[in-house]
Amino acid sequence: MSRKFFRPLAVLALLATLLFAGLPGARVSRASDGSVENGEESYIPDEVNLKLFNPADLSSITQQYGLQLIEQFGNRPIFLLRTPSDSKALAAKILAENPLKVQFAEANFTSGSPEGSGNSWQVGNSWQVGNSWQVGNSWQVGENPPDSGKVQYKTQWAGDKVGLKEAHKASKGAGTIVAVLDTGVDRRHPALAGRLMAGRDFVDDDDDPSEVLPACPAGSTATDPRACGPYGHGTHVAGLVALIAPEAKIMPVRVLDPQGVGNMWVLAEALRYAADPDGNPATDDGADVINLSLATVNQSDLLSTVLGEICSDDPAVPRDPTAPVYPNVVVVAAAGNRGTTAEMFPAAENFEGELSVAASLPDDKLASFSQRDDRIDLMAPGVGITSSVPGNGTGVWAGTSMAAPMVAGVAALVRAAAPSKNAHDVKEHIDDTSFDTRDLGFEKDPPVRERLDAAAAVKTLVVGTPNPIDDTRTFVRQHYLDFFNRAPDAEGLDHWSNEIAQCGADAACAQFRRVNTSGAFFVSLEFKDTGYFVYRLHKAAFGNGPGAPVPVRYEDFMPDTQRIGEGVVVNSPGWQQKLADNRQAFLLDFVTRKTDPSGRDFATVFPQGTSAETIVDKLFVNVGVPPLPAEREALVAELSVNPDSAELRAAVLRKVADSPLVVRREFTKAFVLMQYFGYLRRNPSDVGFDGQSDPNYVGYNHWLTKLEAAGGDFHRAEMVRAFLESFEYRQRFRQ
Repeated sequence: MSRKFFRPLAVLALLATLLFAGLPGARVSRASDGSVENGEESYIPDEVNLKLFNPADLSSITQQYGLQLIEQFGNRPIFLLRTPSDSKALAAKILAENPLKVQFAEANFTSGSPEGSGNSWQVGNSWQVGNSWQVGNSWQVGENPPDSGKVQYKTQWAGDKVGLKEAHKASKGAGTIVAVLDTGVDRRHPALAGRLMAGRDFVDDDDDPSEVLPACPAGSTATDPRACGPYGHGTHVAGLVALIAPEAKIMPVRVLDPQGVGNMWVLAEALRYAADPDGNPATDDGADVINLSLATVNQSDLLSTVLGEICSDDPAVPRDPTAPVYPNVVVVAAAGNRGTTAEMFPAAENFEGELSVAASLPDDKLASFSQRDDRIDLMAPGVGITSSVPGNGTGVWAGTSMAAPMVAGVAALVRAAAPSKNAHDVKEHIDDTSFDTRDLGFEKDPPVRERLDAAAAVKTLVVGTPNPIDDTRTFVRQHYLDFFNRAPDAEGLDHWSNEIAQCGADAACAQFRRVNTSGAFFVSLEFKDTGYFVYRLHKAAFGNGPGAPVPVRYEDFMPDTQRIGEGVVVNSPGWQQKLADNRQAFLLDFVTRKTDPSGRDFATVFPQGTSAETIVDKLFVNVGVPPLPAEREALVAELSVNPDSAELRAAVLRKVADSPLVVRREFTKAFVLMQYFGYLRRNPSDVGFDGQSDPNYVGYNHWLTKLEAAGGDFHRAEMVRAFLESFEYRQRFRQ
């Protein structure tokens, strides 16, 4: 059951404005239990967050006050409870009457979007506004119209203002993980292809953190559901993290429902997850940086407790002995959009490893809508900001929601360049290297003095240091991120790192084993059952792409592979069942979805009413393998029961894709394609490091010929080594 049916969610202010013309009026944010305007002193009237000194006192407290347990925060003495009367008044009473039993008791606060700032949500009739993402085209300006969404995204004023090009010469954030706690993401947006990790949806309590289109309430005059909620907010924020730190991985965590509604309990759960997704501190799978483009006027003891444990190294901050040991994570929070000096949370918590971010204008002045309280650390570009929005488009937004992910991205750059820095060090370094706007002379004492400077933050950190990819453990960890879309398990990281480390000072040995380790990721069982399976599905469903010798593009392959591989770690308990479940769920989605702008979807190619014979024959034509008569007859008979059945279509497609002859026939071709997808993070035809595209796939065909001539031996073909030592691969980590 969706959690929102038994646990109403509070509005956490989404600090942004979508700028379009000819739009409906301002939307008032709504909590799930009614309208909430401005969100002041709002709370869920029958829910309380309670922390006890001794969990054994829970029974007596619940009986005394007629409380019902909804949920416990892990194994800790923190509880979400249903109240029989007004939760705010009852929380105060419980705390006053039980000072020796209760550490804190508070209503599960709500808050509204900052209408007082004048920045209301205004959602347009179309996300495109003439600025399509141009899927399939390269990033090069010459191959896209100057007004295309991709070009505007890459060349917007904000990047130049913070010195992004110079910063990327030193660091692109490789090896780091940035968690985005928001409305979810469009997992198929090309701006995020290859950048997303597995995430979590804490609204619907599942593993799919996708954005959800809002439903308009009864009586609404809106004709477009996007006018009834902040749809696209999380996708936009994630796109900005990807712009600033293009080699960082993004962990999408959905904490807000389609109306932008969330609460303190959900946010606390999500923070705990982002810091340690698998609940095992020994596994380095948690976020290095957490972005919070949301706010509330209410300070929460629960939220403060969890935040302090995650990002504070101050010994004066109380530590719960029952709390797990979290990694030291940098937290970046949007300051708010009310245009006042009032504190908004969680930004105003101001922990040692937390950065509070205001929004700046192109002239380095503070935006009029931005908060300006004395707990703000710095400002970053937050007006006229272009980024990704659902449906392969771009949108222009304004708000501290846009400024925060820019700082989060720079925090990832810093952590990648100087991994030994803790959260407090990263915060101080970003503050110390920011641009002092007083030097411009237009204001002696501006309310927020410092503006983000990405170049200054990272350039000095890498002087005289080697390329980080030359470090053995970094090299192995990056392969897990690139090929498996996950952080490494401790056993696997140690195994492959030791394989290389055993060479000692023998450079030739180390080079051979680095190549061998790298090649092993492609031939591994985990990749063959995820990435190679996706490759074969696309081959069977569609054949090769138009004018291409390959069946799938990078921006389609990466999200599909991620979906199948979520939560799969070979040899871990239950991994085979998890993989089987993932593959079946993905197959059903694959044969029914209609998401490709060019119509390259199974349901479009084989519309309802297509005969079983037509489907089966076309699948075999696509893979280039003639079936045996008995094989064809069996598949046609299986599908003929109901050729429109998604389950039967999925079963037949899978059998063709898993045919042993198809698996053998496509292996070498897929191996070459994965060199581009895994190492270079692009299509073979896209623009390379030399600024030239390869529309005829000359490079791909060259390596395919060499690998086939070598009988599939990637060592003898020198293919993997060439990609690993290429300038294009190495510049992902340092230029």
